[in-house]
Parts: sequence; structure tokens; C-alpha cells
Amino acid sequence: MSARNWIFALAVLPLCIGATPVRAAETETVTIDNFSFKPNVITVKPGTHIIFKNQDDLPHTVVIPDMKVNSSMLDTDGSYEADFEKPGEFKYFCGIHPMMTGKVIVAE
Repeated sequence: MSARNWIFALAVLPLCIGATPVRAAETETVTIDNFSFKPNVITVKPGTHIIFKNQDDLPHTVVIPDMKVNSSMLDTDGSYEADFEKPGEFKYFCGIHPMMTGKVIVAE
């Protein structure tokens, strides 16, 4: 190994030793179909990425008041994605059809 490679290795080694592994976020999907969110209630770990996918024939939105989320209109096959970082219960609904409701429970 050349002197330059040794210097590089010694410079990078402390960064590698002190590095903490990055946890890959889990991904879940909530389907919008037949005027309902499926599953209606979902329990996930902090850091979970949720995809709300509209498979209905009509447009819908996703409103999560506690996260100040109000998605744009989702046509058929449209989706909205959100990250749930903090523990808690997050109620959501469709802004066009408010009788459509659901809840994300974030727990360790």
C-alpha cells in the first residue's frame, strides 16, 4: 500500500468507527377504495413511511390535521406519501368525503 493510501485509510478510519448504522425506514401502504381507507387503523413504528394510494374511481385527498397535512387531489392510481416520525395517534380523513376516516398509531 502506498503512503498516500495509508494516509487516506487513517483519515477515514475514525469516521467509520464512530458511525452509527442508518436504520432503513419501513414502508406501509394504505389503500383508498370504495370510499374507505384500508386498513382503517394501522400501527407502525416511528420513522415509518406510509403511502396512501387511491384505487377508487373517484378523487380523494388525505388530511392529517396533527401533521398539518392536506394532500392535493388524488385521482385514480394517485398517491400521497407521509413519514410518521413521532409516537402518537394521528387521525386522518378525506377532505372531499369527510365521512372517510382512519388512524395511524405510531408506537415503539
